[in-house]
Amino acid sequence: MKLKFLFYAFFSVYLTACTPKIQLETPQEGITINMNVVVDHKIEVNMDDKSRAIIKTSENK
Repeated sequence: MKLKFLFYAFFSVYLTACTPKIQLETPQEGITINMNVVVDHKIEVNMDDKSRAIIKTSENK
């Protein structure tokens, strides 16, 4: 009986000793992402004749 208990105790310690440990840690400093971005815009405005006439009259006032 005592030998059986020692066997189970040794076997359980053996199994827990071989268990891999996975650990995630966050860095102390923040993560910096450097991005060089060039943005070019081309804006076109198309108006109908009525809108163009209203803007021309309002610019003259």
